[in-house]
Amino acid sequence: MRVDAYKVMHWMNVRKMTAAQVAEASGVEPERFAASLTGAGDDEWPDSMAAAVARTLVIEPEKLAASGRRDLTVITRTARELHGTRRPIQRDGIHFYNYYTMAAPPGAVAPVILDILCPADRVPALNNGHMEPAITVNLGPGDIHGRWGEELDEATWQVMRANRDDDAWIVGDSYVEPSFCPHSYSLVSDAPARIVSYTGHSNLASLVEDVNDWAERPAQELVEWLGDHGPDGLTPYRLAVELLARRGHTPESAAAMLGMSGEKLAAALEEGSDGVLRELGSALGLDHRMLLRPERRHDRVGKTYRDVAECRRDARRFRGYRATSLACAPHLPDLTGLYLRVDGDEGEDLRELAETHYLVTGGEVTLHWTAADGRAASARLDADGTAWVAPFVAHRWTGDGALIKLGSGRHLSYLDLYELTNTYSAAATLRRARRDGRGWGYDS
Repeated sequence: MRVDAYKVMHWMNVRKMTAAQVAEASGVEPERFAASLTGAGDDEWPDSMAAAVARTLVIEPEKLAASGRRDLTVITRTARELHGTRRPIQRDGIHFYNYYTMAAPPGAVAPVILDILCPADRVPALNNGHMEPAITVNLGPGDIHGRWGEELDEATWQVMRANRDDDAWIVGDSYVEPSFCPHSYSLVSDAPARIVSYTGHSNLASLVEDVNDWAERPAQELVEWLGDHGPDGLTPYRLAVELLARRGHTPESAAAMLGMSGEKLAAALEEGSDGVLRELGSALGLDHRMLLRPERRHDRVGKTYRDVAECRRDARRFRGYRATSLACAPHLPDLTGLYLRVDGDEGEDLRELAETHYLVTGGEVTLHWTAADGRAASARLDADGTAWVAPFVAHRWTGDGALIKLGSGRHLSYLDLYELTNTYSAAATLRRARRDGRGWGYDS
């Protein structure tokens, strides 16, 4: 297997082992192992050597595997290439969808486009939902019915309309949905229709991966603990009880430390009193922001909707483009979307904190960026062309056309930003950590 020396060094630092100790414990010739850490040796390791080193470091061999670095600055996919990814889906005894995959790096979640084929005279069969939250847009040209539950009512059965007016760069209605929300779509009339759906990165994925390995009893305890608080999650007070207990405090003892009554602290947690929560966090090593009640804006099945009329009212100029926002929700802050109208050469550089996906919905536009080797690069795309742009890569669009711009939390997520705002000397920490080849300082 190809082994990443930086990952090996990281786990040596975690386990507090020197190169000589790892080589001896793994039965690897010391000079060969040392050379592999400096880049002087071959990164192609025999499986037996990789397994032995992994056993010594008490990890799975896959955690040492090289990712195969390549130029992941911008990836584009033409309309023809997109159409080549077509996969027909049979459901409920009929040809239900065609799926197409937009541009994205290998191994990354990518938005998909769906031909909606379930006819108007049929209630579409529900799927089971998925862990990743999603943002979905009706691409038209026809309207579609969305279904989000067994019983049909205004929250679970709704028409997602396409825009057939002159401002068709605002393509159609959109919504965001939470994890494991069952959903399905059918046509409203004989007019064909498509959607783009971005099942973005799930911040719960790493937690779920760990919980899958827990014993049954503690995993059930976690679920029951969360279930005590209803669909909107933990209250600030109940979360504070747990965080204080880890620090050997009850709410009453923490309140006494702050010179106030337990009732006053409870009221501060209920009201989100910034001053009290900051004081509590500073004294006990808590991030007080965790104790602020989150804002929620969704219907009873968890989805947040935005129609064409709302988009039209919100249309604005943004860095030389015409823009308006897709559906969004404060409880899903990583899911973002814009309609963009490109008109000539007026568009300025865009640069995002996280990866960005684009779908050309009309016209012909050109994407401009600087490649990893420093040379100017561009790609011309027409309707159904797609692009993926890495975080912190400046890029701009020219031409005459319309785009949908989508983002999720595959670095930097809002949790990454929380962590970075807490990190002492964040720039120096990342500068040192990136491809860190230094040991922990005990090698002779």
